[in-house]
Amino acid sequence: MEFQHDKSWDCLERIFTNKMTAKEAWNQFINFHEQMYPKSYWTDLRNLDIEDEQNDIISWIHQLVTDSPLPENVQAIWIGILRLEDNGNEIPAIYMVGADTYNKNDIDWACEPSYMPENRYVLSGILKEIDDIIKTDDDNYEFLDWILPLTYCALTFDEIIRTRLDKKLFLSKKDKIFVATGHDSGDYLDLSNIE
Repeated sequence: MEFQHDKSWDCLERIFTNKMTAKEAWNQFINFHEQMYPKSYWTDLRNLDIEDEQNDIISWIHQLVTDSPLPENVQAIWIGILRLEDNGNEIPAIYMVGADTYNKNDIDWACEPSYMPENRYVLSGILKEIDDIIKTDDDNYEFLDWILPLTYCALTFDEIIRTRLDKKLFLSKKDKIFVATGHDSGDYLDLSNIE
């Protein structure tokens, strides 16, 4: 059975709009797909401890902005999802950069970062676990590798921004910073603003 991209994207947007905790939203997203496409790996994906990694992500973000304060001209932050090569293996990772412009209707602003802190890349244990789990489904790997990392990053970073981020580190020179996350090569979601 083949996944339907539009239904998955609609589900993600609907769940994301509810602004619940990342874990609650993640479980709803997994449950939706499990009902449509029963597979043994949904339980493993549901059981990922996504809340635990939030502490590491918060520490990484705070350290980045402390070591390399945001320049006054940065209007938006891009949290990119990509794969880094390590000894011939591709490893899922995330990174954070900032841009001088922002356009809600055109993500091209993220392609020209002006803020590129030295330690902007970080490996995500959860993204690696997701990758290891979904590799068991050769037929649907491409789809799952698109939607699940984006869902995880959107839900996790949005909850962090809304509830746990030290916003003073970002807003010393402005009232608001826009934030988006997504694949460098494709889809993205606008997250809650830092304000």
